[in-house]
Amino acid sequence: MIKKMKSRLSVKVFLLTLLLIAACCFTTYRFILQAAPKNYQYDIEDVDLELSFLPDELSRTETEYAYMFLEAESDWIEEQYENEFELHFFQSDGQEVSLHDINQLVGRQITDFEKKEKTKPYTASFADSDSIYTLLVTRNTAKHTQTEDAIQGTLPVLCIVVLIGAIISAFFYSWYMTAPIREVSRLSKQMADMDFSGFCSAGRTDEIGVLSDSLNTLSRKLEAALSELQEANQKLQAEIDMERRLEKQRVEFFAAASHELKTPVTIIKGQLQGMLYQVGRYKDRETYLAQSLEITDTLGKMVQELLTISRLDTPGYTCKKSNLNLSNLIIDRITAFEDLFMQKDLTVNQSISPEVIISGDRQLLQKVLDNLLGNAAAYSGAGNQIIVRLWKGNENTSLTIENTGAHIPDEAIPKLFEPFYRVDQSRNRQTGGTGLGLYIVKTILDLHGAKIEIANTVQGVIVSIQF
Repeated sequence: MIKKMKSRLSVKVFLLTLLLIAACCFTTYRFILQAAPKNYQYDIEDVDLELSFLPDELSRTETEYAYMFLEAESDWIEEQYENEFELHFFQSDGQEVSLHDINQLVGRQITDFEKKEKTKPYTASFADSDSIYTLLVTRNTAKHTQTEDAIQGTLPVLCIVVLIGAIISAFFYSWYMTAPIREVSRLSKQMADMDFSGFCSAGRTDEIGVLSDSLNTLSRKLEAALSELQEANQKLQAEIDMERRLEKQRVEFFAAASHELKTPVTIIKGQLQGMLYQVGRYKDRETYLAQSLEITDTLGKMVQELLTISRLDTPGYTCKKSNLNLSNLIIDRITAFEDLFMQKDLTVNQSISPEVIISGDRQLLQKVLDNLLGNAAAYSGAGNQIIVRLWKGNENTSLTIENTGAHIPDEAIPKLFEPFYRVDQSRNRQTGGTGLGLYIVKTILDLHGAKIEIANTVQGVIVSIQF
């Protein structure tokens, strides 16, 4: 409990204020009591006249009866003057003796009363003794005045009033002083826990109010700075992740490219060595020269595609877009492939909306169409169809190219856009190209903000593009 009280500022302020107010009130009470006027009813001169007759009376009194006379005189003075005066009896050496027994000293000297209000000293002696004594009456300072009595009479009530007033005053003072500080403490704890949603509403214009406003401003600025930092950190992390993915793709791409280039180069080298040394079947140079030339053409095509990919993947590369009539471009490319379609005994069924205009790079989009139309022709058997559709929607332009008579394994579809991936894992050049065509198509369409999907249909395989 004590430890908890020590940790609470409001309790400390309350107790300290209570003690200060109580101390001030009781100190004021003591000053008032000390400064209260002494309201006596009688003057010292009134009893001085009475005292002047005592020496004569004592001179006629014997020593053994002195105490009776002195006690009677003292009682009369106290009763007559309401205990405002005291009678004192001293020996010749100045020692005060008791009024009840003049042979008994009380331990005081006549000099002890020099600064007190008193009558003139009177000398006296007894009838049967030559000893000289001194009589003296002084003001009775032990008697409380009426003002003192009234003040002391109110002390119990005054204590209760002071205590209640001090408690109430200390409570409101401690609440007024510590309430905004508690708010500031609460907000600072929130900020320490990285929670900047709190607000300190002190509603004051003094230093505590300025501190509250400053803390609110600091909280808002820290929240904004933290949000910006988190956003920047997220962007940086996304860029780092993207860079890692790109780096991984580049490593995988070059590893695959090295493998793809190595195989035809090895074949050409072996064929040339065989023809050079006229080993076995390689004596038929015409046949193997034709094969070497075909492989060389494939290598040349692969190198061109690698150069295209290198150019498209260059950081900061942007395609040169312009308003392009996609309808005319598709018709032109179908016309360019007519001979190939005729050789393959393929029928082209086209439904192309006229005057479909998009923003794009003509040269790159032509490469996309050539790759897709070439793939459709390569993977469709004789007597099948190639269906080309183009139409303009409310928000998008859609292009589909479907070739019948062919299907792709479902597990291979997600990998079609990977570089060097071919459904035919044997990599027979008679059943496919370099494996870079669809990767190039995807890269070009990404530069145009377009989406491409490949799926199996009942009749065959369809490629869907959304511009």
